[in-house]
Amino acid sequence: MNKQRSGKLPLSVKFGYGAAEGANSLTFTLFYAYGMFFFTDVVGLSPAFAGMILAVGTIWNAVCGIVVGVFSDSIKWKWGRRRPFILGMAVPFGLFSWLMFTDFKLSPILTEVYFFIMVLVYWTVFTLLEVPYTALAGEMTQDYDERTSLNGWRAGWSQVAAIIGAGTPLIMAGYFGEIWGGKHFGWSFAAFVYGLASVPLILIAWKVTKGRELFPEETKVHIKDVWYAVFKNRSFPYIMAVYAFALIAMTIAGSVGVYFMTYLMGFSHIQISIAFLILFGLTVFWIPVIDIISERLGKRVAWMIFMGMWAFVHVVLIQFVVQPGNIILFYIGLALASGGAVAIYQLGWSMIPDCVEVDEYKTGHRREGLYYGVASLAQKAGCSLSLWIVGVMLSLVGYAPNATQSQSALSGIRSLYGIGVGSFLILSVIVAYFVPMTKMKHTALRECITLRKEGKEYDEQSIKDIIR
Repeated sequence: MNKQRSGKLPLSVKFGYGAAEGANSLTFTLFYAYGMFFFTDVVGLSPAFAGMILAVGTIWNAVCGIVVGVFSDSIKWKWGRRRPFILGMAVPFGLFSWLMFTDFKLSPILTEVYFFIMVLVYWTVFTLLEVPYTALAGEMTQDYDERTSLNGWRAGWSQVAAIIGAGTPLIMAGYFGEIWGGKHFGWSFAAFVYGLASVPLILIAWKVTKGRELFPEETKVHIKDVWYAVFKNRSFPYIMAVYAFALIAMTIAGSVGVYFMTYLMGFSHIQISIAFLILFGLTVFWIPVIDIISERLGKRVAWMIFMGMWAFVHVVLIQFVVQPGNIILFYIGLALASGGAVAIYQLGWSMIPDCVEVDEYKTGHRREGLYYGVASLAQKAGCSLSLWIVGVMLSLVGYAPNATQSQSALSGIRSLYGIGVGSFLILSVIVAYFVPMTKMKHTALRECITLRKEGKEYDEQSIKDIIR
């Protein structure tokens, strides 16, 4: 085993690797925080149709994730298994991030067709970048705590980009829309800026990971391994459920948050931007805290702590306490929620590759792409369901774009943002309690793999419950 993959990574590599996540997060946040709002209040699509195309696009992304994951495991390019995808998707990623928020003012039917196609193409490109990129982390190091550190830098990039992607679009779209031709142009210009900025970030990650991406031995992987290998890996289904429930909560919070702040809190565009800056900006503070708690108590316990804190914000504060005028209290709630928001990625990303070693122990092959492809499937399936639910619920409660909302609409928005988000976070905490993988078991697993490769005796009794 290459020593550089077994232990510590240089700071420059961690920092540079995270840059591509900055690109992902910049447009991903724009999509989930404002996609529904853009389609309903800017383009003029119905909430039900907007929710449908967002859901279909996310499902398409989930299906593509499996295929891309398996393909990237099996590929034998001399440049590596993962990095060619990163290089090839840099420019298309920026281009379609822009086009997805550009309304050419076609006829109503053609507008619906256009955005349906753009969502599908965007998610195709996103998947071709995301799955190989995330799988690369599992190959760069196999140290339990170093993975958390590597993904902490990645999460840091993610949250800084999320601050921009969530905190500036309304301001930028409004400012440039007034100068150059209305809100449609303003949104297109904002998306163009974010898409253009994404390209060099992706290229930085491609550059600094040179020589760290390749396991030279042949890897055997087939679509059927999604069931026969992945879902029979005892820890992995638990981790996928934990991850999916939390991401559903985040998707609902992201999609409904702007409606809650606009129509219930009566926030201006500046106040909404400040709220998102608090939510994503304070994650920079939480990242080292999560790292310390994870190192001392393990990833599972850290997950339960931060998801529980986030659930408290929505189930108690948002649902029952916060009222119009309680601006400071609402901002405090977002400051607490930011810990859970970054923990999803920092801990979730680092728990997935721990399961890859179980597969390696059983099969002798490393198949990060397969596992990250399935992780993408679970993530996007949950997100698509929640986006569809949000669109349908907004229609059912009587939401009217750009209008004074009825009491039923306001109550529905509060319930979606409060109990709707909190219930999925609580489910995530409950499932996390039963995750069998721990730091001690992972260390013992790595030792067994090493001893077996060296032809020495080893005792698998201590890892029996994670390999059976």
